[in-house]
Amino acid sequence: MRPFSFTASIIPMLLGLAIAAEQTAINLVGAALAVAAGLTLHIIANIFNSYYDWKYGHDRPGDQQVVPLLLDPRLGESALYWYGVCFFILGIILTIVLGIMYNSTVFLITLVGLFNAYFYTAPPIAYKKRGLALPSVFISMGILMPLNTYFVQVSNLTLKILLCPIPLAVLVTAILQSNELRDYGADLRHGIRSLTVVYGIKVGIKFYQFLILSPYILTPLLISAGLVPWFGGIVFITIPYALKLIRKADLHEFISLDAATAKLHAAFGILYTIALIMQ
Repeated sequence: MRPFSFTASIIPMLLGLAIAAEQTAINLVGAALAVAAGLTLHIIANIFNSYYDWKYGHDRPGDQQVVPLLLDPRLGESALYWYGVCFFILGIILTIVLGIMYNSTVFLITLVGLFNAYFYTAPPIAYKKRGLALPSVFISMGILMPLNTYFVQVSNLTLKILLCPIPLAVLVTAILQSNELRDYGADLRHGIRSLTVVYGIKVGIKFYQFLILSPYILTPLLISAGLVPWFGGIVFITIPYALKLIRKADLHEFISLDAATAKLHAAFGILYTIALIMQ
């Protein structure tokens, strides 16, 4: 289930709650349900991505990203599939519960998230194979997840909830781009039209580096617009680590780059969210 990546969904959802807390006292039950739903969708995406990548020969024994369950001769891909189905059913239940308890906006956002989580890799849509993985993750995890936890608490749409999640949305997209760099050879062989496959490994590296640096440009802009407090500048203490990731990409050190990028997202995201809570 790639638990190292769970902060990529949890932190944006906490950010949505932090922004909502400026307007109302947080409903803890609603917050817990929304976070549980978001994490469930993340798990669904991870499980079915692993399942279909294995089923269609994209992943092979010995690959770093292969789920150990797939290598179990007694269980294998069938067990992983039904494991995913169980989480999918849980996702449906949470989507319905949130819609009944709160509002249609929350229901629709969670439903779109459920759809995107499954069809990220699953046919016939398979965003990943069609080169739509990056925008799908940017929207689903970077924008919709904080919107969902926000709308469970309040009903009015503000400029702050639309713009403040963008730095974290960019970083969560960088996590996926690091995967595309690692999988470039396999994606090329299997006809997966990722940005890196279409435009080449050099462009893929430069785009990854752009995604890593962009939040350090966006955050000062949000501070100057009065949407993020000046204390938000604390995120700049993570720049040395960001520069380290940029060097790793230049050196083609793609193994474990996804986990390292997830750590940057977590560190940046925690500091960024704390700044908004302090406001």
